[in-house]
Amino acid sequence: MLHHLMVGTWTPPGAIFTFEFDDDTLSLKMIKRTPIPEDEPISWMTFDHAKKNIYGAAMKKWSSFTVKSPTEIIHNASHPMGHDPLAASSETNTRAIFCLAAQKPPYNLYGNPFYDHAGWGNVFSVNEEGGLDKCVQNYEYLPKTGIHGMVFDSSETYLYSADLRGNKVWTHKKDPETGHLTLVNCLEAPDPGDHPRWVAIHPSGAYLYVLMEAGNRLAVYVIDENTHCPVFTHNTYPLIPPGIPNPNGKMYRSDVVFLSPSGKYMFATSRSNDFKVTGYIAAFALGPQGQVERQICLNPTPTSGGHSNAVSPCFWSDEWLALTDDQEGWLEIYRWKDEFLGRVAHCDVKEPGFGMNAIWYD
Repeated sequence: MLHHLMVGTWTPPGAIFTFEFDDDTLSLKMIKRTPIPEDEPISWMTFDHAKKNIYGAAMKKWSSFTVKSPTEIIHNASHPMGHDPLAASSETNTRAIFCLAAQKPPYNLYGNPFYDHAGWGNVFSVNEEGGLDKCVQNYEYLPKTGIHGMVFDSSETYLYSADLRGNKVWTHKKDPETGHLTLVNCLEAPDPGDHPRWVAIHPSGAYLYVLMEAGNRLAVYVIDENTHCPVFTHNTYPLIPPGIPNPNGKMYRSDVVFLSPSGKYMFATSRSNDFKVTGYIAAFALGPQGQVERQICLNPTPTSGGHSNAVSPCFWSDEWLALTDDQEGWLEIYRWKDEFLGRVAHCDVKEPGFGMNAIWYD
């Protein structure tokens, strides 16, 4: 069967790349390069709930694209970061870094600016076709905040945010009618050197997993049934080999964490800051409520991973994972079978800034 994936770039010129993966022959090829506004490369992209639109974190803007087919992708909107005039200025380093599409009405898009002037999140409504319509809320964090990843619980009532710059984990509650957010809680990371970058939640809602970029570890939290806030369990798992040389804690920085569709497995990655040193990918076995039963492996990735090394499990099976790299520029597909991870396909793309995260279309 054929499957399609889309990938963006870290740097201009902006483009969306469509790939075709055949799970019978294990072939992988790029079938379309779709030009988009050149100064709006997408460092993080996601689909809407119906996979009829792609949303992008696009440098100084949030963008959306109509998806008519894997090879027919049409730009329909771009909106600047409007929470602070300095954020949208070409003179500052503020950048749209991450966006999360609601899977329940009113189907808002939740976006995170990063670097300086990033103390707010941006919430956008969408039109009837799913394109970005207008900013309906700029919700406040702290002036020194830098959120890099968010996740909703399965009911989409509570939103959890990883604050890399502020070294915190935030909890917000979503209004079911408007989609607006209100603050519930802000929790310091366990260690001053952790710097949370990414969050994932088990479908049961019982466990939250927080990936620490600088701490290079995965921290496990339970969700309090009354407050819906995360509580640190004091259980952590390494995302780089324990004892590996890491001068001043600057050689490695962990990247993303995602669960497989069944909720039985979890995958997380780390990157190296030296092109001569590899990053790593870890796999974990999870219990029925989401407790980590064991760390299965911690395998080197082919390269440092560059800005990327982002793992993307497919959405219909635990079998297939995508991995992207922008050190050399490629997309790879891995097979997860009998708790072994094997690379089965590779496709080079020698384009500036390729490749950021991969999203599975079908």
